[in-house]
Amino acid sequence: MSKPDLTKELLSLIQAKQLYPLFQPVMDTSRGTVIGHEALIRGPKGHPLEFPDRLFSLASEAQLLSELELACRSAAMEAFQKNAMLGKLFLNVNPNVLQDDSHPHGSTLRLSQQFGITPEQIVIEISERYPIEDTKNLKHAIIHYQKLGFMIAIDDLGAGYSGLKLWSELRPDYVKIDRYFIHFIEKSSVKREFVQSILSLATSLRTKVIVEGVETDDELEQLQTMGVSYCQGFLLGRPTPKPVLEVPPSFLVPHHHITLNYQSTIASVVDTIHCVSAKTRSAEVLDTFTQDKTLSSLPVIHEKRVVGIIRREKIMEFFSGSYGHALYANKTVSHIMDEQPLLVDWQTSLEEVSQLITDNDEVDVFQHIIVTRKDVYYGVASIKNLLRKITELKVDNARHANPLTQLPGNVAINQIIEEQLSRSRGFHVAYFDLNYFKPYNDIYGYEQGDQIIKWLAQILQKHLFRHGHFVGHIGGDDFVAVFKDGHHTKQLCDNIINDFEQEIKRFYHQEHIDMGGIKALSRDGKPVFYPLLGLAIGVVQPDPSKCSSHHDVALLASEAKKEAKEFDGSHCYMCHRQKPRRLRQINLQQ
Repeated sequence: MSKPDLTKELLSLIQAKQLYPLFQPVMDTSRGTVIGHEALIRGPKGHPLEFPDRLFSLASEAQLLSELELACRSAAMEAFQKNAMLGKLFLNVNPNVLQDDSHPHGSTLRLSQQFGITPEQIVIEISERYPIEDTKNLKHAIIHYQKLGFMIAIDDLGAGYSGLKLWSELRPDYVKIDRYFIHFIEKSSVKREFVQSILSLATSLRTKVIVEGVETDDELEQLQTMGVSYCQGFLLGRPTPKPVLEVPPSFLVPHHHITLNYQSTIASVVDTIHCVSAKTRSAEVLDTFTQDKTLSSLPVIHEKRVVGIIRREKIMEFFSGSYGHALYANKTVSHIMDEQPLLVDWQTSLEEVSQLITDNDEVDVFQHIIVTRKDVYYGVASIKNLLRKITELKVDNARHANPLTQLPGNVAINQIIEEQLSRSRGFHVAYFDLNYFKPYNDIYGYEQGDQIIKWLAQILQKHLFRHGHFVGHIGGDDFVAVFKDGHHTKQLCDNIINDFEQEIKRFYHQEHIDMGGIKALSRDGKPVFYPLLGLAIGVVQPDPSKCSSHHDVALLASEAKKEAKEFDGSHCYMCHRQKPRRLRQINLQQ
């Protein structure tokens, strides 16, 4: 069919409303919910313009892109309404259409009103695959959409032109990582590092990350381990006319799943290098080492499982003698490999691996550790990189730690709360604060006050660290604990209060103990009697769907702490609200 004929066909499809959407689910695999669907437009089956590549390419050439885009949005919203779909509707938009003077303004809002879909349900996806001609005008167009209440996503991040620049300027609600970085991510240390960097950046910018193109169980498990919740791909659901309404149980993150921070596990320093079969001839392995001077060792595999390691110096030693080549060239590498390499699971903490190395006097600092996943070869980690990573983490922790107690400070507290929110599962946060601490400092001095703060830090660590819960020090007499689960939270807080009440009197003179408190000047300069120090604890269980960031959780916990301070003496107040009374207002133009 000629190009003019195809153009007529395109106009006919638009005018006759013959374009229709397929819906592909976007799933939250940590909560077990479908958060929305991406609408993917198709032409009639068997038609030359059935598939989107040809459809949009022709529309661009025929200068009908604006008309096609509007027809696609209308078809997607109409089907969304007819199917009574819930959650978000992700709409793909060519960014250059938004800058087209002929593109009718306000059309998306009118369509959403026509089909009874709130702007907050619609996510405008700006693809990075298109070269953007005018980023300044695009930014103004996107800000306009945001003011109307529409959400924004950068699609195909990493696929093309200016995704990071768009991200920094537009502050989108979502970024979608391109399929290229997800394909075989469990086998590529470079791809894992890229995705981890995007996740860290997203946490700082309060952007949600969606990974596209998840097609295998191994890819999904790797992503879940790294803290990715929002996923899309053929594994989870292919594009279909009828929406997927629930997440299959097999795709959920198990409740017993290890929740170690990915950056603190051996997986974070794994390199993906070549491995050899145990049946490979030794001469072939020698050639591999000879051709690649950077190789120091090669894992030896039999039926996907690690059976040994061959080191450069070892094979060179075997072949250096007068009869080395004759003796070993045709023998399999299994005859000369080290059969007891250092093996660790990919989710082993860096500290545990460091301890293994320290306890083994025969380990060479230039050797590699072989890392496995489900007992199958995953990659290697150099001891040198392991030690460097541990040092980086310790320096970073020390930089952000509270100087008085050495507990993690605000940066770490905010980070762990963001991680818990991203997993979208229930967790508890406790805010600890001392009652009447200022007048105590006025009478006993700041040095004595510091002793109480350090003592309180020790009590919190004693009761919470051994259960794997997080304790941070905001500053002054304010502490925060993040409980990894909701079990025994109230009991642990009551135990902390019991220890506090039993020992607090040792920080007072006997006369003040007899009086049951101290006399000090109030803020207006009048003498006031203050009871002995008490410990107020406000405990909250934030709802990740209602608290968008650590700012909301901090506000919620602060409100609960204030309510705990209303009680006489030490008290633990379990707050039932799951979002703060007054959520922050976000300036979309910032």
